[in-house]
Amino acid sequence: MSLSRLTLVPLALALAASPALAHPGHGHGDGHSLLHYLSSPEHVWPAAAALLLAAVIGGAWLWRRSRRRKDPRS
Repeated sequence: MSLSRLTLVPLALALAASPALAHPGHGHGDGHSLLHYLSSPEHVWPAAAALLLAAVIGGAWLWRRSRRRKDPRS
């Protein structure tokens, strides 16, 4: 049984993640609260980028889906 590249890449990335890469503030006082994640730029920018990417992908999917429904050939 062999693993495909689509399986190995996320597995390697998950194994490479390390808590040592955390920025200051994690684990000290308020480091794991919702306020920390919503107010720290180290978390806000990646979250905003992920939401934007999800919106673009979701919008493209919805647009293609609506185009397929209007297409008389399908």
